[in-house]
Amino acid sequence: MLIAKIPMRLPYLPRPLLFFILGLVTPVVLLAIVRVKKLPELSVWHTHVPVGDYRAERTDIQRFSQYQQLEKQLLVDVESQIIAHTSADQQRLINRYAKTSLTNPLNYPQNWNLSYLLPGKAGGEAVLLVHGLSDSPYSLRALALQLHAAGYTVLGLRLPGHGTAPAALTQFKWQDAAGAVRLAMRELAQTHQRIHVVGYSTGATLACEYQLARMGGEPLPAIRSMTLISPAIAVTSAAKYAKWVSYLAPISGVGAAAWSELAPEYNPYKYNSFPFNAAVQMREFTLYLHQQLLARAPLNDWPPTNVFLSAVDNTVVAEPVVTLLMSQLKPNRHQLMLFDLNRYAEYSPLLNPRAADWALKLADSHQPRPYRLQFVTNRQQNQGSVVSIEDTPAGAMQATIHPTNYQWPNGIFALSHIALPFSPQDPLFGDPAQQANDHTLKLNQSLIGERGLLQISGNEILRLRYNPFYALQEQEILQFIAQSH
Repeated sequence: MLIAKIPMRLPYLPRPLLFFILGLVTPVVLLAIVRVKKLPELSVWHTHVPVGDYRAERTDIQRFSQYQQLEKQLLVDVESQIIAHTSADQQRLINRYAKTSLTNPLNYPQNWNLSYLLPGKAGGEAVLLVHGLSDSPYSLRALALQLHAAGYTVLGLRLPGHGTAPAALTQFKWQDAAGAVRLAMRELAQTHQRIHVVGYSTGATLACEYQLARMGGEPLPAIRSMTLISPAIAVTSAAKYAKWVSYLAPISGVGAAAWSELAPEYNPYKYNSFPFNAAVQMREFTLYLHQQLLARAPLNDWPPTNVFLSAVDNTVVAEPVVTLLMSQLKPNRHQLMLFDLNRYAEYSPLLNPRAADWALKLADSHQPRPYRLQFVTNRQQNQGSVVSIEDTPAGAMQATIHPTNYQWPNGIFALSHIALPFSPQDPLFGDPAQQANDHTLKLNQSLIGERGLLQISGNEILRLRYNPFYALQEQEILQFIAQSH
């Protein structure tokens, strides 16, 4: 049947109004294009997308071993099409894509950018670990090794678009990442009846999407328990505009316009450059998740869930984790560990006094909750750095205060989104005071000089990269999973 095409007619605008609108819009567009023209040139790792990464619609990749073989092919592509084409002036010891660089993960005995499977005790339980956006399986490496030592089979999943080159994120789709999570869960379900999931940031979002899909009738293996670290349930308001800003790239003809951040790639396990497409995908993903959470509320059929949040987070919005997820749960051994900012009184003139108000209101609320709240804070000793845990069981209205042996290290005023999964002993991102002076690569060092010289943002250098309370968090995770039999 032929369908006649009806020409679209734009609404009539009086000529003076049309000229007025053009007068407003044109300078803005021209100014944006001029600014875009001043952006730096792209390197080969910004332009070459490694060929053959996983897509949700692929039918030829059904087993984890096939997924791992695909990853090996991706690294061959990275070596031949990116590292081999890195220019001579970019051959530096801290360039991830220089052949002999200290930060080139292809030179390491084990490349933690790749998915891995650590077999546990026969007939035991399994844990799936899922990292965050622009990240890699390295971020949950320490926890993976502890879980494996405890007898669990551990699968650390590399999400599509990750572990290779930042250009891969220009084609990233959250549906592909969700498909990879399904593949990994089905792989573990072939040999394990009880599977736990640990998700960090976007990995936590993917765990929630998986459970919602299962509740919606999709035939998927069950999750025994869920641990969510800095979950990306909602992203910051800047993500709203990423889609529109990304349109400047084809308009201006400058490829750099497709990137919200262009930075030196000195980190072997995380991209420093970030394309607008990644922000667009996370915005769309979280909006979809909100719709599903609201459609299926209250969340009665939800596995025991253990959440770890920093009261201040510049990557995701922390409060919706409570309002959209935790408050909708039916009591079922759920718990939230909330890390307050450092309330040492002498720091107060330097800090935004309202930055963590929502956390205080939550901790001080006398409304019963369907989850246990552990508020890690030094507000009871605001003249000192020693922290206590204000512990409120599910359904209770009063907290019990437990003293701890933990304290805020000198000079640290808050945790950060990227700090939570890393131990102070982490060889790359840990506390410099706790690391051996063995001349190996360390990425948590202070760089001091004059402002405006570094190509790295001062805000990036100020950001904490390890969790001073990691041992407390790890203990809680191991105990929680062990009790979810």
